[in-house]
Amino acid sequence: MCVFGSLSVRRPGTAALAYLLFVLAACGREQPKEPSQPAPVEATVLAVEVKDTPVAFEFLGQTQSSREVEIRARVDGFLDKRLYTEGDLVHARQAMFQIDRKPFEAQFRTARGQLAQQQAALEVAEAYLARVKPLAEQNAASRKDLDDAIGSVQKLRALVMSAQGEVQTAELNLSYTTLSAPFTGLSSFAKLQEGTYLSTSNNLLTYVAQIDPI
Repeated sequence: MCVFGSLSVRRPGTAALAYLLFVLAACGREQPKEPSQPAPVEATVLAVEVKDTPVAFEFLGQTQSSREVEIRARVDGFLDKRLYTEGDLVHARQAMFQIDRKPFEAQFRTARGQLAQQQAALEVAEAYLARVKPLAEQNAASRKDLDDAIGSVQKLRALVMSAQGEVQTAELNLSYTTLSAPFTGLSSFAKLQEGTYLSTSNNLLTYVAQIDPI
């Protein structure tokens, strides 16, 4: 910034003109500015110490059961109920499905009735043999009567054994109407719904996967 005062020059001479040019040149120059001081920077000071730090790693993977079992129906019939919640943990021998029991209960009763008939017939045959045998020894009865009595007892004993097998089969089939988990594990979804007729070609109901160990 330049300030001019009053200057009286009667006759501009060479010296006065040089002085005027010097003043004008000085006014055209800007005075250098002093550099500004930078603002103070805030800093946080932390104390550094040496210690052990646990390191955790995350990985993506896929788990697989060490044992996976199919739950299949062993007898033919209508699926009556689903007794578990899909995806839940089921325990060993926990009931999962129920097949209609009524036809198998009827078969079981029929088999027991036939067994009782054969047992009653065997008792009659054994009683007849007990009477014929001493008579045959005394020649009061023919040898043929004795042989027939022995043969009848043997035949009825075989029929009783067969009837006992039928009872066991009917009882076993009746037990198969309740399908249970073979071990503790995670259950899968039900592949067949209530009311479905189960047969040899259509008997897969679900899966159970063991999770201990996995």
